[in-house]
Amino acid sequence: MRDGSVRPPGLSRACSVATDSELPDFSRVASVNVLLKTCRLIAPLAILLIVTGCAASSIFSAYPKQIEPLITSLSNRTPIDVSQCLLSECQSSDLILYNMERGRFAQIVGNSDVSMADFRASMEKIRVNEEKALISASDLGANVAATLVNDNAIPYEGEGYERVLLHHYQAINYLQKKDLEGAGVEIRRANAEQNESLKRFEKEVDRAREEAEKKKVDSNTSRIDAQYAQMDEVAGRVKNSFQNAYTFYLSGFMYELLRQPNDAYIDYKKALEIYPENKFVQKDVLRLAAKLGMREELEELKQRFPIGNQRFIEEDGVGSGELLVLFEDGFVPQKQEIKIPIPISRSGLITIAFPIYQEKWSAQIPLQVLNNTEFIGSTEPICDIRALAVKALQEKVPIIATRQIIRAIAKGVTTTNAKKNLGDLGQFAANVWNFISENADLRSWLTLPASAQILRARLAAGSYQLVLQHPMVAGTTYADVEINADGKTVLQVVRTGRQMYSRATTF
Repeated sequence: MRDGSVRPPGLSRACSVATDSELPDFSRVASVNVLLKTCRLIAPLAILLIVTGCAASSIFSAYPKQIEPLITSLSNRTPIDVSQCLLSECQSSDLILYNMERGRFAQIVGNSDVSMADFRASMEKIRVNEEKALISASDLGANVAATLVNDNAIPYEGEGYERVLLHHYQAINYLQKKDLEGAGVEIRRANAEQNESLKRFEKEVDRAREEAEKKKVDSNTSRIDAQYAQMDEVAGRVKNSFQNAYTFYLSGFMYELLRQPNDAYIDYKKALEIYPENKFVQKDVLRLAAKLGMREELEELKQRFPIGNQRFIEEDGVGSGELLVLFEDGFVPQKQEIKIPIPISRSGLITIAFPIYQEKWSAQIPLQVLNNTEFIGSTEPICDIRALAVKALQEKVPIIATRQIIRAIAKGVTTTNAKKNLGDLGQFAANVWNFISENADLRSWLTLPASAQILRARLAAGSYQLVLQHPMVAGTTYADVEINADGKTVLQVVRTGRQMYSRATTF
């Protein structure tokens, strides 16, 4: 349970109205009794929030505000002791999300140990949740609280794309420690998660449909879909939110480090299928097709990609090694809240809060890499994580809508009963509670990058102070890298506003 009062906002104020000079013109004693009855109706909900591990801050406070200090720190390069950050939140019912945020922050600033520990905590909680044979009392309580309050009462489980990237970034942590075995384990888990997320999503849709039929709820989301139509263009950039070329490409690169070219070829091909425009992916698929003697596939690839008729990276450059730049740009957008009026039978028109992405979408800007004044190359996009986030929300609109409508009906019944049992003042208190508690679920992993790009080049062996140029970063940024003959060097570069963070690892 997070620190802070669990009493819903407005409760103490409602309980003190009886002493106010603005009381309605009826018996003061009678109104006190009515208010006490109203408080007794709401008090069990406060107890329920305590039992389920939810605090008022998680139910009524917009999540992005809680993570803003981390984003500000990264954007301004102001120091934060990450080991002392979000301590209570990382033990709350939303610990999966908070530990992912803190782990990502720690990785960017170069604290791999804290990052690995936080990512492990999120993974362990996910594992425990998935191994539950029965729904626990806290799960039931959270669902009841969600019906009475809002979706923030449901413990955060992580979207499919977030779970994939959780293992992806843990693999990078292992890479930076030169632990190829550990990195290989995590990247295989990431790949497995890309398949499991789809299955899990299909089950969620089925459960929502069954619940709608059980409650006799109209699951027609046309009114809601109209509001979400503005996201169609961005969501259309990806087939689904569960698979991304960035993770498959990193997997292929790791298999090359492990000297398993067949497995590398398979994952490069998966990356190419998802993001065929990236020329570096094209080159790697062509290169391994040639190396593995896959003549028919090689000819087909050459016809499909014009670059196939050009010279691609040779593996046997004498006295040279490879540089792989992983460029992660910006931050994913934050969800915002919109209110949509929904007609509910027996309750009339009820306004419901929904999460939505309303940010203006800009083009992905490449990072230019130079050796002094010699141009090495520019990064190319391989994954638009913004699109994954938007697609994930769009895919869940029917699920969210079903829950929201069920909650609206429940709140409508509560208001009717309050008026019947407690009169106009009871109806007023119920309406106030419904208004205060109707908040959209704005939770998501906000320290993720907006997009990922890659650059792969061959350089002569030696020490370099590379120049990193990006139009959004003032001044010149340098990155020290070492290139070994016949070796591979990974340079992770993260842009946060006008700041650039980098870290190189040589194999």
